[in-house]
Amino acid sequence: MNPKAIARDGVNSMLGAFNLKLVRRKAYYADYRDYIPLQEMVDGAQQAGMSVGDYIDARHNVPGATQATIDQMAALGAFNTKIDRVCEIGPGSGRYLEKIVQAYKPSYYEIYETADEWADWLIEKYGVTRQPADGISLAATPSDSIDLVHNHKVLPGQPSVVILRYFLEMMRVVRKGGKIAFDIVTEDCMRDDIVDAWLSTGAGYQHYPCLVPKQFTINFFCSRGFSFDGDFLIPMKPGMTNYLLFTKVESV
Repeated sequence: MNPKAIARDGVNSMLGAFNLKLVRRKAYYADYRDYIPLQEMVDGAQQAGMSVGDYIDARHNVPGATQATIDQMAALGAFNTKIDRVCEIGPGSGRYLEKIVQAYKPSYYEIYETADEWADWLIEKYGVTRQPADGISLAATPSDSIDLVHNHKVLPGQPSVVILRYFLEMMRVVRKGGKIAFDIVTEDCMRDDIVDAWLSTGAGYQHYPCLVPKQFTINFFCSRGFSFDGDFLIPMKPGMTNYLLFTKVESV
């Protein structure tokens, strides 16, 4: 018997008198997100003469990736219909929110955000409406009420069942003719060199990035009253993420 086992048994023999037992602690599940510090980013952006979103892109991501995402969403028709009511899941620092508000000026923009500091900043700067976030639903949003529901770099950090719940919730809240845009890590994002990059950098954390098959996702939406408008890849260090765009053609 090894020394650790001897020590454990000795402690347990004493704890037994109190109906207690020493056991190995299970791995603690922690939030995968590492929130970017607000004030540091705001101050850095001011010093660099950049918007907060562009500054974060340059410092933490790939410069221009946010604008490239919006441009490719536009190319697939994300903004071809009326974009007056928008719902964004997990806007964080508001990089994508900023671009959409400036370009399309929706009258109503709601967010589901768990980072209080950033949420308060977005409310003050852009006048958005914050909804209570439970991490699995869009419960505060009425059905068939949203022109565009979107999220960015959020679903790759969720477990697969939570991703499915969000799929169904996005389907519920978007109006007929409205758009859904999101990114997931699909098989297209896992070339051998990208897999090697994830493994060599140790960038993965718990279930992040969660792999979701692209064709399964397309079938999931198209069998529930949606048409598939297209997809594209965007860098997400150390690899890629796959954006998909859908239009609601039937009420679900």
